[in-house]
Amino acid sequence: MAEFDGQAALVTGAGRGIGKAIALRLARGGADVAIADINAEWAEATAEEIRKLGRRSWAATADVGDYDQAQGLTAGTVDAFGKIDILVNNAGTSKSAPFLEITKESWLAQLNVHMSGTFYCSQAAAKDMRTRGYGRIVCISSVAGFMGPIDLAAYGAAKAGVIGLVRAMALELGDYGITANGVAPGPIDTELLRSAWPADVYAERAEHIPVRRLGKVEEIAHAVAFFASPEASYISGVIMPVDGGSVAAGAYMVEKYRRRKKAGN
Repeated sequence: MAEFDGQAALVTGAGRGIGKAIALRLARGGADVAIADINAEWAEATAEEIRKLGRRSWAATADVGDYDQAQGLTAGTVDAFGKIDILVNNAGTSKSAPFLEITKESWLAQLNVHMSGTFYCSQAAAKDMRTRGYGRIVCISSVAGFMGPIDLAAYGAAKAGVIGLVRAMALELGDYGITANGVAPGPIDTELLRSAWPADVYAERAEHIPVRRLGKVEEIAHAVAFFASPEASYISGVIMPVDGGSVAAGAYMVEKYRRRKKAGN
């Protein structure tokens, strides 16, 4: 048997990038997967790929930062599959700006999706999970939640908030057989990142990472699948960086980068 046979999952922000990779990984493991995304076309495209793998999939367009839409999303998943065993809170947004130039609208928008959306979906899914005494909640945070990111104060604060929420859920939901964990990606090779950075900056960024490359979406999906598996039942409240050693290196990476430049290799 595959590790997720007979299970139902909901993945938010799964129309493309990291979320899509997570949804496909769970489906390959045997799960039926509900796909949520702000973009209806992307959501349906991912759902169709899952159906081609022989699993059931339901696609929904939703803004998880809207309470009513989040409730409808989780209720729709239960209607489609009869339950929710796995919730992956992946939906996110970001807008860079120096701290003194962040607008109220940008601040609220980022906190709304990352923090409120994660809370709304998690609470609703946990209520269903509680009825069966089993559940896995996995939240996508970021290494920006561990450090002070340049021009991303709102994003970093929101991702740090997700880390705090994961730990609170681990404590409060443990009585119901529900675990809560988080994955904190470093720079990952996605369409969004490639469009946001000039080609020369994009290539140079890898030199700022101990393993000298950007991560792959499949590597985030692998970490999520581990936390979502039945075998991870004694792991809760953990935030796992998947970042090529960036958090571990900390400020020392500056000197490492300088030496790499000097050596010219």
